[in-house]
Amino acid sequence: MTDAAKAVKTNNPRASQPHEKDPVPLLPGSLMWKDFGSYLFHLMLPQAFILQSAHPVINAAVTVDKKYLNDPWGRAKRSTELLWPIVYASPQRAIEMGVKLYDLHRSIKGVDKHGKKYFALDPEAYSWVHITGYDATLRMHELYGTSPTTRQRHAMFAEWRQLGKLMGIRDKDLPATESEYWDYFHGMIRDKLEWGAVVQDLMRPEHYLEIPKPPGSRIPDTAWRLILIVMGRFMRFNLRATLPHQFREKFHIPWSRNDQRLFRAWCGVYRVLHALTPKKQRLIPLARNAYRDAERHPDAYHLNTIPEGAHYDIG
Repeated sequence: MTDAAKAVKTNNPRASQPHEKDPVPLLPGSLMWKDFGSYLFHLMLPQAFILQSAHPVINAAVTVDKKYLNDPWGRAKRSTELLWPIVYASPQRAIEMGVKLYDLHRSIKGVDKHGKKYFALDPEAYSWVHITGYDATLRMHELYGTSPTTRQRHAMFAEWRQLGKLMGIRDKDLPATESEYWDYFHGMIRDKLEWGAVVQDLMRPEHYLEIPKPPGSRIPDTAWRLILIVMGRFMRFNLRATLPHQFREKFHIPWSRNDQRLFRAWCGVYRVLHALTPKKQRLIPLARNAYRDAERHPDAYHLNTIPEGAHYDIG
């Protein structure tokens, strides 16, 4: 057993409690490997962050340092370095990264401006972050590709639950069936999500003209402002387009028939561009590197590489 795995056994306060079946890592042949590192999936991430931040607990936690405003590039980099390796890694490493992600959330707690305590590992809030991911993945295919078959949907849902357990989400906090999932997802939008400070910040048109340059960028300030005028308008349009219809209606986010026609045209263009792009170039570098490593070292990506008898309790 690795040192990281041993640390989980000794440091997890719940390690002495009866645990659920150990999480099973995702492998290179999974649909999750194809989808999670796709640039198409990244087009869905801004709306997922809006849905996540509309949860009162997450809004309270994210509002504290406002890194989504002050350091958006750093925040995106840290998220990629923490979450994506749970998918794109050898089995043992994937489990250890799931442990790390869970443990990092232990310290995120405090009291919001209303005097109410919040904790990032609140089961509803922690699972909600992951719950938004299945909707994003499914609609990614429907908007920018082709709708998955029934068989593919079953596989996608099973893998989504699998990833949730790797992140430390308890089985009882994950919908057991897709029907239960949609009931829960729409119920959360209807009854729980709020127009908090984070959502208000990110939905301002001006926000997309205020994004700082990437660290180390040599782009002149004038050129960057011109880039934001074009890209910022697209980013906000894409955000409004990809938000669930129910969310737009609840919070009166404008969306016209002309907007919908324009978005459909854009999706058609993107499907063509995506089809013309070589498969490996459709993935972010981290995912490409993982595929390359799996091709070079296939034996490292078998479930039997996890030390026999090792137990990884991630909550």
